[in-house]
Amino acid sequence: MPRCLIFDADDTLWENNIYFQQAIEEFLVLVSPFAPDVLRVRALLTAVELECIPTGGYGTRNFVYALKETCCRLYKGKDAAVYLRRIEGIGVKLIQHPMDLRPGVVEILESLHEQYRLLVFSKGDFEEQSGKVRRSGLHRYFDRVVITGEKNTAAYHDLIRAHDLTADDTVMIGNSPRSDVIPAMAAGLWAIFVPHPHTWELEHQTLNPHPRLLHAESIHDLPALLALAKKQDQPA
Repeated sequence: MPRCLIFDADDTLWENNIYFQQAIEEFLVLVSPFAPDVLRVRALLTAVELECIPTGGYGTRNFVYALKETCCRLYKGKDAAVYLRRIEGIGVKLIQHPMDLRPGVVEILESLHEQYRLLVFSKGDFEEQSGKVRRSGLHRYFDRVVITGEKNTAAYHDLIRAHDLTADDTVMIGNSPRSDVIPAMAAGLWAIFVPHPHTWELEHQTLNPHPRLLHAESIHDLPALLALAKKQDQPA
């Protein structure tokens, strides 16, 4: 039966991407006097983010850098300083966004931490992500909080080795097909996909049927799905 549950953080335990979406909307208004084509601006911002991730990683600071770079590529005036200062303000609000827990998270963790070993596995800026865990008040439920630069198959193998996990009885739970589900199963773990309506577009990826993949409608489904995983893993 599952003995260890690994939880994604952003948009699994608490709201995250909705605040980035709000920041983008504010940015679109800011640059609209010289870049009114919203679709063009959005496409450029996505391209710039993809350029920045290999060197800057994930998180608010790199996102703000991408906003600034996008602005500079669009602005043809002599002095972009006023716009760059406004973007800094957008970043300040973003990094201080409220910690809105997803519905049912506290109740479910309260129940599960009595039965399972619980870990958080999050990617991004260490200071930012660890700060979110502290501000959320959820740290008391978790045995470890692990923050990595990228959540790929190699990162999951490293997690298994570093924390003495057994793939057969460990379940990864998260909203991102790209980071939480596909690489976890590639490393031999079970995975429970908990969709979020505002998952970041760069985390989308097609999920094909897999014997160790379970789908939840919300975090409230976890106890029943974990029981199902236990049954499925028993020998005939």
